[in-house]
Amino acid sequence: MNFLETVREPVKFDMTPMIDVVFLMIIFFVCIDFRVLESKLPAFMPKDKGSRTTVVEPQEQLVVRVHPATPGTPVYAPGAGPDRLDPETRRPFRFQLQGHQVRWEVGPRSFEDQQALLAELRRIAEDPESQVPDKATGRTKLIPVVVEAMPGTYYADVAQTMDACHEAGLREINFGGSAGTRR
Repeated sequence: MNFLETVREPVKFDMTPMIDVVFLMIIFFVCIDFRVLESKLPAFMPKDKGSRTTVVEPQEQLVVRVHPATPGTPVYAPGAGPDRLDPETRRPFRFQLQGHQVRWEVGPRSFEDQQALLAELRRIAEDPESQVPDKATGRTKLIPVVVEAMPGTYYADVAQTMDACHEAGLREINFGGSAGTRR
């Protein structure tokens, strides 16, 4: 048999590797942890308006500062502690704060009770003087709120403040820029 006779035989493709790859891809997409994908969805959190470097025209806004009145003491479950990780999640253990209290400043007024804060925010929201021009629509809108968390506050404190603003009818809520980063 010479070389030319062996070359003229029909070529047969082996489909087994391609089928193996397709099955591996199916298994990969079935077993993927979709919680990772969920974490990449947008959360629509308030935007930081205090750290821009561009020059913008001043905008009238209501500043609500959150100060820790008493820092509180973290209390962990038995077997947990500040220097240990949860073996299930590989994250620090959760804790509850005992004795943690905050106070709020709305303009020159200070509040230590969340209900008093809510009453003040409602009063401001109902005041016709709280309407400011809206450059996007040309009409007026309710004054935007900037929540500034001072060092020592927790996310729960900021969330309570945002809830109070929202319950009072103030819908445009933003975060202050650098108040929480000073030492």
